[in-house]
Amino acid sequence: MKILLIYPASCSPVSPPYSVTHLASAIKANSEYDVEILDLNIVYHRKKFPKAKEAFQNNKDIEKYFIESTEVYSLENKKVIRGDDPEFLKYFVDLIVSKKVDCIAFSVVYSSQCFYSYALLKELNKKGIKCIVGGPAVNHKLLEFGKFLKNEDELLKEIELLNNNKERVLDFSDYKNYFIPEIVVPIKTVNTCYYQKCSFCTHHGNLKYEESSLEEIKESLVKSKAKKVFLIDDMNHKVRLLKIAKIMKELNIEWMCQLKPDKTWDEETLKELYLSGLRVVLWGIESGSNRILKLIKKGTNVEDIEEVLKNSKEMGIKNVVYMIFGFPSESEEEFLESVIFLERNSNNIDLVSPATFGLQEGSDVYNNPKSYGINKIKKMERTILDPKISYELNYGLSQIEAEKLKRKYKNRINSVNKVPKWMNLFREHMLFLD
Repeated sequence: MKILLIYPASCSPVSPPYSVTHLASAIKANSEYDVEILDLNIVYHRKKFPKAKEAFQNNKDIEKYFIESTEVYSLENKKVIRGDDPEFLKYFVDLIVSKKVDCIAFSVVYSSQCFYSYALLKELNKKGIKCIVGGPAVNHKLLEFGKFLKNEDELLKEIELLNNNKERVLDFSDYKNYFIPEIVVPIKTVNTCYYQKCSFCTHHGNLKYEESSLEEIKESLVKSKAKKVFLIDDMNHKVRLLKIAKIMKELNIEWMCQLKPDKTWDEETLKELYLSGLRVVLWGIESGSNRILKLIKKGTNVEDIEEVLKNSKEMGIKNVVYMIFGFPSESEEEFLESVIFLERNSNNIDLVSPATFGLQEGSDVYNNPKSYGINKIKKMERTILDPKISYELNYGLSQIEAEKLKRKYKNRINSVNKVPKWMNLFREHMLFLD
């Protein structure tokens, strides 16, 4: 049997896709089937923006690329919404058909991929080609033309395999031509977040926390010839991360990860992590207000966060900070607390990643709205994407008011950055900074 795993356009073309690489390893571990990965996202970007890869590698005209690509993405998405063909659709369909495979599976990780996925699935369906779809961004519109499978076990069952071999050794060595000086290998070492308490979050999917074996992680890094790595786990605890750090140090790898800024990350621990090759941490700070942090159930406080950022920076680690503005019931004064927090800690922050709060179905805020001052939740249907969720509050900043304030204080927020703000979309580039 020949199987084609497709990673559709369009999202940031900065690193190889983890999802289809993981699925390929699961199939290969349990069969002799011929598995091919087709990354249409990088194919699209190489065709549409032929000079962009060189620009990113030489750090020239990158702002120009972001302006152009934002306009292009919007234009192509609108074509799909109108029922028109997005650019390169026929080329992509012909490319897929030419593979002459027995099974086609799409991995849709980001909502931005839904537009091309919908157009491709629709055209393939017209040709009588049935496809499988999976991934966190799959919605009811995609299911019109594809069969949804929620995980690798269901995929293996669909292609008449049993998941008897749980070994997952990933190989990223064949990926080339991404918009980065050299490949940054994405590695996932746990299936979900161990904390699972943040009131805004649904990433964990309420899954039981499981860890990949350290042996498999090391073998994947060796097989992929990794020299730079992004640990894409939502979060790791100290004991686990120190074990992974030993592997990174042994293999002489520079790496980055995402963490919760609590007292766990003391000076001694951060020093050990830096010596292992840790160079960038994306910290889930969310707010500079202790009341909001408590409401978010973050399990930390402003004072501890400031100490962690200080110690991390002193060790030589670059700090990227996630911030959420406009959390339900947040006042304008508390909004400003976050801005002042960023300015106060500017010397220890390299990049701010600011977002306005968005309500996610399944989160604690969604399930218990009254606890967060929400009196009404509304859904607005959309053509391709899932319904847009909005809400009304008893008190605090509305979504519109929070967005206006974010624009008002944009310059103050951006003034904290030590690197260009476009790196929020291409964070892996932080590993190439001096």
